[in-house]
Amino acid sequence: MMLTEEDVVARVSRLTVTRLRVFVSQGLIKPEDGGHPGYSEADLARAALICNLQDEMGFNEDDVPVLLSLIDQIHGLRAELRGIVEAVEALPPDVRATVRLRIEQRRRG
Repeated sequence: MMLTEEDVVARVSRLTVTRLRVFVSQGLIKPEDGGHPGYSEADLARAALICNLQDEMGFNEDDVPVLLSLIDQIHGLRAELRGIVEAVEALPPDVRATVRLRIEQRRRG
């Protein structure tokens, strides 16, 4: 179920409608738009993260897009790694053992 602007503002401390709209206009949050913006739980979490970065951690407005980009990259890499682990787990046991051995050898240098 999509959240309204008011839902997001009510659930994120220090967030106002104006501030949320600024985040959207800056492209930091990208709600679905079917006539009215609809926000997901991920958008809600992102709004809370942006507020925390600025208000509690002291990052300025110019730093936030860079930080969010890095966080997005980390999430993307984690998803890729999960896919690789699932693919390896689907291999026959002897092949999995070989893959694990090669990974350990690379770690040791």
